[in-house]
Amino acid sequence: MTPEEKSQNFRIRAREFFIKLEEYLYYLVAIGLIIGFGIVMIDGLVILINLYNTANFTEGAIKFLDKILVSLIFLEIFYTVLVAILEESAVKCVEPFILVAITALVRRLLILSFELSHPTIFSTERMKYYLIEMALVGILILMLIFSLILFRRSKR
Repeated sequence: MTPEEKSQNFRIRAREFFIKLEEYLYYLVAIGLIIGFGIVMIDGLVILINLYNTANFTEGAIKFLDKILVSLIFLEIFYTVLVAILEESAVKCVEPFILVAITALVRRLLILSFELSHPTIFSTERMKYYLIEMALVGILILMLIFSLILFRRSKR
């Protein structure tokens, strides 16, 4: 075997090793996401059970909705990891990431609207920053929805 063949053989084995390592790491990430999803869902269930015992029902409902949206983010990321494990094309991973981003931004918008409607300290400066952030988050949501529509049309 010539030195070039040995070098080529080593490269092939190294490439196969790193591909397998990447696959095993994806499996570990998937297991971690399932565990995280379970923890968030249990916490959400506890919040739902104690919802009527809280002093402020609206705050409890927002906390529950927050947990549900976080669990949805976990599921979307888990789906993305599954696509990365099962498919060869990275293009298929784009749509779940856009959906995760939209979900995260909607979650942030809900939290901002709750904080705006239930201020602990009233300040016009703080109110201005909340409104600016809400406008920017709204624009980002619209842009991501538009990009999702374009992405789905381009797949046809």
